[in-house]
Amino acid sequence: MSYATLTQLIERYGERLLVQLTDRAAPPSGVIDPAVVARALADSDAVIDGYLAGRYALPLAETPPLLADLAQAIAIYKLHPFAPDPKIEQDYKDAVAALVRVAGGT
Repeated sequence: MSYATLTQLIERYGERLLVQLTDRAAPPSGVIDPAVVARALADSDAVIDGYLAGRYALPLAETPPLLADLAQAIAIYKLHPFAPDPKIEQDYKDAVAALVRVAGGT
């Protein structure tokens, strides 16, 4: 079970940004590469599970909205092949800090 979906990423960040981040074809195809997104979402899930595993039985029966939000922030950060803009980077840092708090039970 993934904590976030491609549809959620499109709704939050827009199709244009996802095309820019995932279209790695030569020449560019002009479409979102679902395999690249799936990899970023899987990486995001792994990060989240790493924080939750010591406190919760995994997999969770359903995804709480907070985890979906954190998963999206982590995935979009991981999709950047180079340095992301400051907002994306700060959202990522905030997501990891929130996971630290969740893992600690606060």
